[in-house]
Amino acid sequence: MLTELFIHTTAAFCFAYYFVNVAGIPMVIKRALKHEGRIKPLDCVTCLTVWTSVALLLLPVQVSVYTCFIFLAGFIATKIK
Repeated sequence: MLTELFIHTTAAFCFAYYFVNVAGIPMVIKRALKHEGRIKPLDCVTCLTVWTSVALLLLPVQVSVYTCFIFLAGFIATKIK
């Protein structure tokens, strides 16, 4: 149980970090909508991590494991470069 929670949390953080800081999806949405304010929870790593972890808790653990592997690789790549 504790291992699953760790996987869910790690997957949620890596997804949120990649979504906000690497891919810059919130900036693309702001430009497309010509919006000048914040788009919470999409532009906040902490907020998006919480909501993603809630969503991942409702899905099978395999989804979290795959999400963790995919986005952890992107997170590590940004830190290594």
